[in-house]
Amino acid sequence: MPNIELRSATASRAAIKKVMIKRLNKRSIFFVLLISCFLSGCVAKPENGYLHVQIIPKSTEFMLTFDDGPLPNKTELVLDMLANLEAIDGEPVRAGFFLLADSSEEFWQRRVTYAPYEIWTHKGSIAKYPEIARRIIQEGHTIGNHTAHHPWFRWPWQDTPEAVQAEFTEWEEISKQVLGKSSTRLFRPPYSILTASVRITANLLSYQVVLGESVGDAIPNVSVEAVMKNTESILNEWNKSYPCVLIFHDNRPATYEHLTEIVNNLQQQGFRLVHFEPERL
Repeated sequence: MPNIELRSATASRAAIKKVMIKRLNKRSIFFVLLISCFLSGCVAKPENGYLHVQIIPKSTEFMLTFDDGPLPNKTELVLDMLANLEAIDGEPVRAGFFLLADSSEEFWQRRVTYAPYEIWTHKGSIAKYPEIARRIIQEGHTIGNHTAHHPWFRWPWQDTPEAVQAEFTEWEEISKQVLGKSSTRLFRPPYSILTASVRITANLLSYQVVLGESVGDAIPNVSVEAVMKNTESILNEWNKSYPCVLIFHDNRPATYEHLTEIVNNLQQQGFRLVHFEPERL
C-alpha cells in the first residue's frame, strides 16, 4: 500500500508540474509576441496606461471611378469631396469619370434604352451639362466613354453592330464638341455588359475596356453602411497584382452624399488609395 500511495503522489506531482509548464509556456509566448510587437512598431508605447494599436498598411491599392454623370448638384458634390481626399502620394486623388454623352429625359425613350429594372433613374449628359464635364478635366480627372445613351445591350435592338457603333461614335462627336479632341480612349459598357458586338467595336475603334468592381451604390435605397461593408469585402478579397477599380455612380445618394465617409473608412482599414491610371490595369 505505501508503494501505491507513493506512486500516486509522484504521478500527481508530475501532472501538476506539466500544467505549470504549459501555463509558463503560454505566458512566455504572450510576452515574446508583445515584445515583438513593440519592436516592430505595430503597438505604440503606452499612453495614460493604455496600449494604442496602429493601423498596419495593407498592400491592396484601389482606384475610384464614377459612372453615369455628369449631373448638376451630384457630380459637383463628388468633385468637391475628391478635392479633399488624398492618394498615397499626398496629392488630391485623381479619379476616372465614365460619362454619358446625351442621355434621354423622356420616360418612354428611357424604357427602350435602359435596363428593364431602371424605371425612374435619371442619368447625366455631357451635351446638357458641358460646364461640369469641363470641370472634371480641369481638376485633373480622366474622362472615359460610357456610350451616348446608356443602352442595355441585352435588348436585341441595342446589340446590333450598327447600334453599338453608333453609341461609341455619337459619344465621340459630342465629347469632341464640348471638351475638344482627346487622345484618351477608355470605354466602360453600361451595366458592365460586354457582348460580342461591344468587344468587337471597342477593338475596332482602339478602346481600352475598363471594368471594375461595383460597390452597390446603385441599388435603390441602399444604405451607406451597406456600401462601406461591400467595399471592405471587395478589397479584403482582392488578390490581383494591379489595383482594384471601384465603380461608384455619381448620380446615387450613397455616393454623392457619403463618398468621403466611404473612402476614409477604407483608408482607416489600411487600404491604399491611388490615382486612376488605366495604364496600370
